[in-house]
Amino acid sequence: MPLRLCGENRKLTYDPGVDADAPQPELFVARDRARRFARYIRGALQERRLHYRGADVGMETVSSEADEALGAVIEDIRQTVDDVLAGRIRDRERGFMEVPLVTASEAVAERVDVARHLDRTQARSGASAKAARKFVLHLLDDALLRLDAYCGQYDDKRPVGPLRTTDVAHILDQVEAAAHLKTQRADRDAVSSYDRPPPPIRSDPNALDDVIRAARRAAPGASGGWRVEPAGPGRPLTLSLGQASEDAEEVPLPEDLARAVEVLAFLHPIAVSCHGHAVQPGLLSAEDAESRQRIDAVTVELADEAAGRVELTVGAAAGDEAKLPPDAEAAVRALMQSPPLPEAGPPPPQRLVALMGLLRSLDGLLERAVLPRARTNACRVAASRLPREATRKAPLRRPFVAQLEARFEEFPMHRVEALAGDVGAGKLAKRNANPADAAVLLALFGPAMGLAPLDDAEVEAAAADLGLIAAVRRDLERGGMVEPARITRLEQASIAVLGRLGRVPLSGV
Repeated sequence: MPLRLCGENRKLTYDPGVDADAPQPELFVARDRARRFARYIRGALQERRLHYRGADVGMETVSSEADEALGAVIEDIRQTVDDVLAGRIRDRERGFMEVPLVTASEAVAERVDVARHLDRTQARSGASAKAARKFVLHLLDDALLRLDAYCGQYDDKRPVGPLRTTDVAHILDQVEAAAHLKTQRADRDAVSSYDRPPPPIRSDPNALDDVIRAARRAAPGASGGWRVEPAGPGRPLTLSLGQASEDAEEVPLPEDLARAVEVLAFLHPIAVSCHGHAVQPGLLSAEDAESRQRIDAVTVELADEAAGRVELTVGAAAGDEAKLPPDAEAAVRALMQSPPLPEAGPPPPQRLVALMGLLRSLDGLLERAVLPRARTNACRVAASRLPREATRKAPLRRPFVAQLEARFEEFPMHRVEALAGDVGAGKLAKRNANPADAAVLLALFGPAMGLAPLDDAEVEAAAADLGLIAAVRRDLERGGMVEPARITRLEQASIAVLGRLGRVPLSGV
């Protein structure tokens, strides 16, 4: 039965057609049905919590009422889905909420099924049992949250949305954890959910979760996690699962996946494709053909409206070849989505929170990209060749220090002497992975640090930006009044350093 956008307001619903001889469908309220599912799950969740607490103190019970309750809600969901799809029941108030009920219920049934399976097979003692119990409770809590979200959308007369920042990485982690537990062992030691963290996007997290879960169900045998290709100009964010063979062909989407895609497409563009092997047409009914086809790979393409803005922002700060690490891209997106700086007065708290996230990302990159290179033999040799005075303590020569001060604005001159000695003695530590020390290290030892593909001018520009970052950050941390223009320079300098150092390979450091 196809999806249709019906009515003057183009509401999402099924179009069962008109058959005068067909029995009239029974009327129901989709929100009340979702609340009924939640009532079953809430009772089972409470029973499992009490059961686990008793097991922790040696009072384990023999019977399990939760297992029967979870089985009942799974059966109730499946019957409701079948009745809605067959047109036997129709929502008497808001027909456009029937399809979202189906997609949400299928995702809830998957969570409940995994929780029930895990509860049955958990180990009787040890850390693995505790981890399994914790995840059972998490799955049931998550199922309740999904049903609550649907009920809220029903009251708002909104089948999907509104748009809000969605953590795609968290969704992939949750879906892969459930898939792994369903097919493997009770602990969660599995391969990474993705090859690189996907950026957050503007979407409906519940509807997107429904899509990802349906995509995972379509290819249950796929392993290795999701492959993430970030969006770019004219290119969507792409999530790929599994690997299609050379003779694979594009096959129709399973019905549950097609429904979830259609619901989310009501909010923003999305494209999903499946590749594998289908049965020969004409040999089986449509329903049997779907059950017999084998899907090896699924690809999900999502609109990412912020990708172009991020690329333009980073390119303006660090050049066209700039490249952000995945965690830095998320921090830049958060900064761009925060309230703008006022012309005068203190910055909004949300802006400061996003800025702190950007600076944390910068500290992490300095620790990974700059600090290891400053600890190499090449830098120790370079430190021994710095021009020093012919005195007992041999400080750096004053003309050399004066040149540094003339080359860079707001340079942390107070750290030059100490860091030159620490590099020569091999005493750099994790605490040196901060903008002030990194500025000095790049200025003194940049040519010896092997920062290709950055050229000398780019290394010097990064050192200058880091000096500025250290100065403005110090003023902020002291609680002093910092002008908005100066905070803007801090943000631009941080993005510029991230974009430049993001090009430096970390392997082999």
